[in-house]
Amino acid sequence: MPDRDTDLTRLLVRDLDDIPLPPQGRWRPTPRERSPLMTFGRALLTTAAVVAVLALALVAGAALRVHQEVAAPRTPTATSVTPAPVTSAPVAVTATLPSTGTPAATVAPAGAITGRLEYPSEFIPPLTVYAVSVSDPHMFFSVDTPRYPLATNTPPQPSYTITGVTPGTYGVYAFRRDQFVGIDVPAVYSRFVADCIQPSEDSRQAIPSSCPRDHALLPVTVVAGQTVARIDMSDWSCNVPGSTCPSRPR
Repeated sequence: MPDRDTDLTRLLVRDLDDIPLPPQGRWRPTPRERSPLMTFGRALLTTAAVVAVLALALVAGAALRVHQEVAAPRTPTATSVTPAPVTSAPVAVTATLPSTGTPAATVAPAGAITGRLEYPSEFIPPLTVYAVSVSDPHMFFSVDTPRYPLATNTPPQPSYTITGVTPGTYGVYAFRRDQFVGIDVPAVYSRFVADCIQPSEDSRQAIPSSCPRDHALLPVTVVAGQTVARIDMSDWSCNVPGSTCPSRPR
């Protein structure tokens, strides 16, 4: 039995070697036959993939639209406003008074003080002329004047003017404002100026011995909107015994 098998094997091998084969470069695989079930399954998978892509695109588009609607500012809706009717009747205005019930004080127009400048020398030093309130020493008005090289009685006479003075009663006097070593004595508008110096129109003329030597401040009353004139700064003797000089305002 083994011998027969060997002969059969040799016969088959020899016969197979004798079968002519095409060249190796011309070998082609036999086309695989597809069953209808495989074709249907592939078409179904392709359709499912397309549907999935479209669904994802729709979801992404919806999400983008929602984001744009949230980010975009809302345009305010115009509301028609009916204007109030205009009438010619006057509008009532209610004035608010202070808590004390007292009406607000009316500011009176200011006044002014003016006068000549004199000094017992051949010049008039630079001065600061003050108008100090009699009722409140901390309230005062002032003006600075320059140095005049020569005191003269010919026009124009050196003078001063204090403007913007609140109506009231004041003492008027002047201090030197240069570097002067000595007693800080002011010039004052006094009874001596009003009764003894001004009538002569020349402070260098001899003053009668009967003239009262009153060098105290003579109060000056300022009226709203008016100028008080001839308040001359010519009495430099307020430091004599029996008189008191005012102090320089601070």
